[in-house]
Amino acid sequence: MPSFKTTIYPTNTIHMTFSYRLILVISVLFFLAQGSLSAQTPLKEAQRSTDISPAWAGCDAKVPDCTKSKLLEFVSANLTIPAEAVTAGAGGVVMVEFVVEKNGKIGEVATLHDPGYGLGAEAIRVVKLMAEKKITWTPAVEEGKKVPYRYITPVTFNVTAPPKSPKGETIAVAATPAVYDVVEVMPRYAGCEQNIADTIDCTFKKMLQHFEANLQYPLEAKQIRSQGPVVVEFIIDSAGHVTYPVVKTGLGFGCDEEALRVVSLMPKWIPGTQHGVPVAVRMTVPILFQLPKEKE
Repeated sequence: MPSFKTTIYPTNTIHMTFSYRLILVISVLFFLAQGSLSAQTPLKEAQRSTDISPAWAGCDAKVPDCTKSKLLEFVSANLTIPAEAVTAGAGGVVMVEFVVEKNGKIGEVATLHDPGYGLGAEAIRVVKLMAEKKITWTPAVEEGKKVPYRYITPVTFNVTAPPKSPKGETIAVAATPAVYDVVEVMPRYAGCEQNIADTIDCTFKKMLQHFEANLQYPLEAKQIRSQGPVVVEFIIDSAGHVTYPVVKTGLGFGCDEEALRVVSLMPKWIPGTQHGVPVAVRMTVPILFQLPKEKE
């Protein structure tokens, strides 16, 4: 009669083997997930200039105003002024940079200029919200290939804005203050308090000094020797804050972003007045990018 050899594995051995395999599978999935999270393009490696710029979903890349408008709408709808800033009466502009990845998703986010009072953190939160809401951009294209792009945008905080109403409540919203182009007493740069009769000259000199001290010539523009003026429009609100900077005439190659950054660095102004009342005034200033002449 033939003999049969039977091997019996203890139940706990089978359980341990299954658990070990399960741990291996979970570990592999964890490392894969970690790899996908760390696949973000660092800001310094993302391109600043491409053949086709990234665009908000549904916008044509050839019409950049569409993307700027959609981005502004999104930021305005989700932005909250930090309590610290409200208490201090501090507003201003935060310059934010973020990566639009090759797949159109939002990557790394950081600030180029932060006035403090929690404004920078709030600006970053709102920009990152695009990723949470799964908003996908049309990615930038260079030489026919999708590439990560370093996008820069100003985020303006106006402390005079009416507070957001809690859900279920209705709050009467005051009319939007008028913005003047010319007023009886024009806004004055910080340090021009005693120069009411000489507002233009003092303010012009102070702004010129500010630009000369803070302007950094973009490397890309320097390499191709791109020169000329970038015309920036901004509003000095009734509290003296520099708000809503926008490029009206650009130069490209990083100069537009640098002009916005330098304008946002300006200190709080002395607001303009009309009939003795502080009002918001629209200002326009050309910022000249000029390289030194090459020696023959």
